[in-house]
Amino acid sequence: MKFALLSLLALCGVAYVRSDEPATCRCALFVSSPHNEYMVYELAPVPIDSCESHKQCKNRCVTELNQDTSNLDLWATMGEDTVGQAFCHELYRHFFFWIHNSYVHGYYEMCGGPWEYTGIDSQQPLCCDMGQQEHCIA
Repeated sequence: MKFALLSLLALCGVAYVRSDEPATCRCALFVSSPHNEYMVYELAPVPIDSCESHKQCKNRCVTELNQDTSNLDLWATMGEDTVGQAFCHELYRHFFFWIHNSYVHGYYEMCGGPWEYTGIDSQQPLCCDMGQQEHCIA
């Protein structure tokens, strides 16, 4: 009986501590391969009203990701490189040397939950060869 009461109190304490954490939203872009998804870009986490604010998180991510990447135009400039070149460089840093005809997809994640699709994709497929963006050939 004591064990059950202590367990219940411990669970309540965990739930209480969890509720004090701020609700956060993460936004990222992933490229797909036949077997995996690879993160190529992530924004800093942003606060949201609650861990139930799916629409708020999704809308914020779509807006921010589109602003940062010129609406996911892989040939638009992003700093000193193109958007696609920045992605190819990031993939290369993580030992992904070749990407061929792969679209980049936007996702959001709330409060440590699963990544969810935003509905946005790159305007063109991404092709990388040893960290260098190339025009994709069918």
